[in-house]
Amino acid sequence: MIKKTNLIPPINNLKTIAVYLYDSRNPYVGLGEFDHHLAEELSSRAKQLQNEHHIRLCFLLPPHKVDIYGNDVDYLSLTKIKIYLLNLLPKWAVYRWLMPKVALLHLTQQRAKITRSLGENTLLTIHDVNFFHNNISVAKIKKKQRKAQQMLNIAHFVSFISQFTRDDVHQHFHVAQTERVIHNGATNQNTLESHAPKGLPTKDFDLVLSSWDRKKNVDNIVEMMRFLPERHLIVAGRGKKQDRKRLENIIRTYHLNNVTLLGTVGVAEKAYLYQHCKAFYFASRSEGFGLPVIEAMSCGKPVFLSRLTSLPEVGGNKAYYFNSLEPQAMAQTVINGIVHWQQSPNENIQLTMKHAAQFSWKNMADKYIEYYLSILTDSDKT
Repeated sequence: MIKKTNLIPPINNLKTIAVYLYDSRNPYVGLGEFDHHLAEELSSRAKQLQNEHHIRLCFLLPPHKVDIYGNDVDYLSLTKIKIYLLNLLPKWAVYRWLMPKVALLHLTQQRAKITRSLGENTLLTIHDVNFFHNNISVAKIKKKQRKAQQMLNIAHFVSFISQFTRDDVHQHFHVAQTERVIHNGATNQNTLESHAPKGLPTKDFDLVLSSWDRKKNVDNIVEMMRFLPERHLIVAGRGKKQDRKRLENIIRTYHLNNVTLLGTVGVAEKAYLYQHCKAFYFASRSEGFGLPVIEAMSCGKPVFLSRLTSLPEVGGNKAYYFNSLEPQAMAQTVINGIVHWQQSPNENIQLTMKHAAQFSWKNMADKYIEYYLSILTDSDKT
C-alpha cells in the first residue's frame, strides 16, 4: 500500500479541488511563475473557501515544494513514480492509495504530466499552441497536436490565458467544452526590492528580457541597435550556448558597442532592470500571453512590441508596435515612439501603470475561483 503522505484526512461534507502545480519546480519561467502565484493566491483564500463553500484545496506539487504554501491546504507530492501510478492505476485504487477523491481537478497547463481525468470534473488551462507558429517540422507539429488533443479529450472545462490563445485553439481543434478566457497575472515590479546586476555598463539603458531562442526574435532587436547608436541595450534572460554565440556574432558583425549580453538575472536584479530602463523591447513571434510586457508596464515604461499572436491584446493601446521586424524599420518605430512618449511623459507613465494593474495575480485567482465555484454548482445540479 502506498502511504498518502502530506495529506490531511478527509473532512465530512467537504469537496476537494486538486490543483496541478508541478511546474512550480521552475519558478523563473512562465509556467512556473504562473503555478507559484496561483498557489499563493489560492492558499490565501483556502480557509474562506472551506468555511463558506465547503471546499478543500489539495496542491499537487514537486516534492521540494510540499508544505510551503501553509497549513490551510493539503499537499500531494508528485514524484515520478507517483505520476506514473496516477496515470496507470484504476480510479478506485488512485483514491484509496494515492489521493483523495476530488470534485474538480485543475490541470494548469496543456502539457501536464497527469494525462487523465482524475476528478468528477477536469478543468484544463491552455497557455498556447504556438507550435503552429514556430516554423518547426510537420512531424513535430503533428506530435504536439496529438498531445494537445489528448488533453482536450480528458477535459470537461477549458480556460485560456488570452483571447488570442482561445481563437488559435478553436482554429486548430474542435472545442465543445464550456470555456472561459482568464488572463494571466503579473507581478508589479515597481513594488519589489531591487539591486543592480553585476556588469551593468551604464545607468541609461533600454531592455529586452526574454529567453534567447529564435522565436523570441532577440536577434532583430540586437541588430536594430545599429540604427540607434545613442542608446544602449541590455539583453537579459536565459539562453543556451548556441543562442549566446548567435547574438555575439551579430554584435561582432556590426561592431556594436552599445549592446550588453547580461544573461540570466535574479528576482531583485530583474526588478532593477525594469525599474531603471528607458524603454522595453519585446518582438516575439509567438506568445500565449507575454508576462514581461506587463512587468515592464507596471514600472511605467514605454514598451515596443511585435504585432504577432497575443501581444496586441496584452499591450493594448498603451504600447508601441513594430509594423515591420526589419531592424532599420524597428529602429524608426523606437525613435518615433520615444518622441511621442516624451510629449506627455507623466501622463503616459500613469496610463501605462494603470493598464498593467488590471493584470494582477489576485484578479487572475479570483476569476479561477469563480470558475471553480461555477463548475461545482453546475455539477450539483446534474
